[in-house]
Amino acid sequence: MKPPVALFAFAAVAALGRPAAPQVTIKTFAFGPKTLDVPAGTTVVWTNADDIEHTVTSGMPDQPDGRFDHPLATKGATASVRFDSAGTWSYFCKRHSFMRGEIRVTPKGER
Repeated sequence: MKPPVALFAFAAVAALGRPAAPQVTIKTFAFGPKTLDVPAGTTVVWTNADDIEHTVTSGMPDQPDGRFDHPLATKGATASVRFDSAGTWSYFCKRHSFMRGEIRVTPKGER
């Protein structure tokens, strides 16, 4: 029996119509990429690739701003945040304050 080519083609086109969310990977005690530029309205996804717990916490270690604070307790854990407003959003890991990153959000339509 031949595979359902039409169904496969439909699935491929549907997947192409939805761009993947920008990804930040936590690996070897670092956020990668450290800085990410996205348009307003974008959801960013963080994935923990380490065997140790991390967090994704907005602000700076000495001054968290309360916008988001997600624990990533295990390898493979994910968290996502939607950025609707233009600006620069700093974040860090509460357990390892040397781990820092930045999301730079441009107004929709600019790039």
